[in-house]
Amino acid sequence: MGFKNRSLVSLESLLVFVFFFVGLISDHFFSTFQRPVLQQRLQLSNGTSVVLVELLLDDPYVPGDQQIFPVSLLMLLCIGMPVGVMLVITCLCPRDGEPASFVRGLLMAMACMFFTVNLTKNYVGYWRPYFYHMCGWDGKECTNTNDEARRSFPSGHSSTSFCAMLFTSLFLLGKVAGLRPKPMIPLPLGHLDLTNLLLLLALVPTCLAFWVAASRVRENDHHPADVVAGAMIGSAWAALWYARYFTPLWDSDPDCSEPMQPESSDVLMTEDPARP
Repeated sequence: MGFKNRSLVSLESLLVFVFFFVGLISDHFFSTFQRPVLQQRLQLSNGTSVVLVELLLDDPYVPGDQQIFPVSLLMLLCIGMPVGVMLVITCLCPRDGEPASFVRGLLMAMACMFFTVNLTKNYVGYWRPYFYHMCGWDGKECTNTNDEARRSFPSGHSSTSFCAMLFTSLFLLGKVAGLRPKPMIPLPLGHLDLTNLLLLLALVPTCLAFWVAASRVRENDHHPADVVAGAMIGSAWAALWYARYFTPLWDSDPDCSEPMQPESSDVLMTEDPARP
């Protein structure tokens, strides 16, 4: 596959960066839906009423600095891992225009993911598992308004991690699929093909995304459905934009160290002298 617009410094890159920034701040485009507080009123025989809270929304809150993956660590992981992989692959198997395609594809995937997640969060306005804690529940009603308490669906951590990590894994899987010849280790009983091992190593970033997603349920920051939806959103955008900028997996691709073949339109057609 030939890469078009191979320079990272270009008009296309500028538009991608602008689109990414707009997606990043898209949660401010409209306010969060103020879903009514979920509660039940129990009327006692003496005439008094008691408010019963929903136990699934009364979980303890884990402060951000005590979470397994606070936002700062999530951003470091979702930026450092893809950039690090791209730099290592570029040094080992340089291909003209590939870094630019990687950056553009990843930023487009992340931008679309941010748009989808932020707008869905605001539109749905679903309660977090620790909703009563965050809204300042006094036994009868909320004492403060906190939109973040109604931004549980879908999970932003899950969507962000799956978008960045799956895109990185797809990039690595494409590199493994394109290796020519296949990596072998000579052993007394024959040669051992290392392809399966490399495939598993390529999936390490995606395994990290699963860890991030699972931690959100463990710490009562999201409901399981929030995490599953976020993972699906991030994965879908990652797969779409990888397919836009790179060849399909398992396509017959030349060795990564070989120069790229010119585009078909650049090949000069010459007349075969053997033909009459």
